[in-house]
Amino acid sequence: MIRTLLALTMLTSPAQAPEELSWSACPGDTASELRCADLPVAVAPGGTRKINLKVARLPATGTKRGTVMINFGGPQGDQIAIMRTRVQIFAKIRESMDVVTWDPRGYPGLTTPALRCDWGFVRTPDLPKDQAAFDRLVAGNRARADKCRSTDPVLFDHMSSADDARDADAIRRALGEERMNFIGTSYGGSIAQAYARQFPQRVRTLYIDGTGNHAARNWQRELDAIARDYEGQMGRFFTWAGKKDKGMERRWRALVAAADKQPIPAPKVNAAYDGAQLRMLAFQQVKRGPEKWEEVVANIAAAERGDASGFAVSEKYPYPGIPGGGVKECLDFPRATGLREVTRSIERLDTIAPSTGAAFPLAWHAPLSCAGWPAPVSNPPSPLPRKLPPMLGAGTWLDFAPTARVLRQVPGSRSITFDGPGHNLFAAMANPCVIDHVSRYVTTGALPPRGATCA
Repeated sequence: MIRTLLALTMLTSPAQAPEELSWSACPGDTASELRCADLPVAVAPGGTRKINLKVARLPATGTKRGTVMINFGGPQGDQIAIMRTRVQIFAKIRESMDVVTWDPRGYPGLTTPALRCDWGFVRTPDLPKDQAAFDRLVAGNRARADKCRSTDPVLFDHMSSADDARDADAIRRALGEERMNFIGTSYGGSIAQAYARQFPQRVRTLYIDGTGNHAARNWQRELDAIARDYEGQMGRFFTWAGKKDKGMERRWRALVAAADKQPIPAPKVNAAYDGAQLRMLAFQQVKRGPEKWEEVVANIAAAERGDASGFAVSEKYPYPGIPGGGVKECLDFPRATGLREVTRSIERLDTIAPSTGAAFPLAWHAPLSCAGWPAPVSNPPSPLPRKLPPMLGAGTWLDFAPTARVLRQVPGSRSITFDGPGHNLFAAMANPCVIDHVSRYVTTGALPPRGATCA
């Protein structure tokens, strides 16, 4: 009881005088409850040049006793537009708190200026066969990045999650909040971790959901852990498929080995897949859970007969890749500096996870697509301060393990398990049980009991 009263006292104590934020209807939106304001923030720490951050607020429906800040992930994306479609998940929080988000710096949205870049699909590079091929990859990446960077070099160089976290703290100061409640889902969890590293004394509560572990002390060990996570998910599929065909795992590995020797045609999308591409594409289907697994079995059988078309994501983008240009990711995560380095890593992961190998973005796509980037990695993964308040996190089959690895760094933190597929339980999946736990935590500071589960 005493601890609760102390928490409420701190929550309602006077904070530093807020800057003037002029709230009005958000651009192009006169119907919703959202109100927007402009906040000038420095492009670079200590710099004098400002950009105009667009901030949005869902006002408390009861007596306001604090603010919750959220980033839904992406990492790009119109956060304000997303919140407009997710108002219902904040109903309990808004009984005593405002909910705030912002459109992130540099990306298309309401924050200005935006970098003029190709924000579309970036195909996952093939593993270069020799140094000359690696050099060509580096040159191609550099040309793509230089074109984007030329529109605003200083902004381009300050697009990391750490820069987003500094923007978030500028919002906190403008709101006059002494401490902040932060919800980071998906890639927003990386921004939340960056905030916790830079401003631990400003954290009241921090919830992460379906996020990667950007707090790893040893990045290669983290890649090993992610490989085991992916192999475990593939193992669920093999267990399910084994009820009808006990040889499915053996068949899958034989198919990948055959594709490595001779890519398997996908004539319906005018493509052909090697073993790595087959792993990446198949896993995108496997991770969606049992409702997709019959189709995966059929696709494997068709590929064995010489047609891998069923694994294509779309006719427009038949090969593996990720949208968004990589502008933030290339500042947040390690990249390949040489062919031998990335080849050794991939070979190690293939040994750790024979069925999935390095077929996940942080092991293959990010290191190769960011090689040669003109701006250095300015926000690499690094541990969280241990003196943070206890955190809360949640995750699905594939999301839970990396989220839990973050939480283990902060004593007293708790996690919510969910026995099923999916991604982003709080915001995207709007799981009522998770929403209840999160709402209670950010408004009162009360964590769920150990071993909490949601269905």
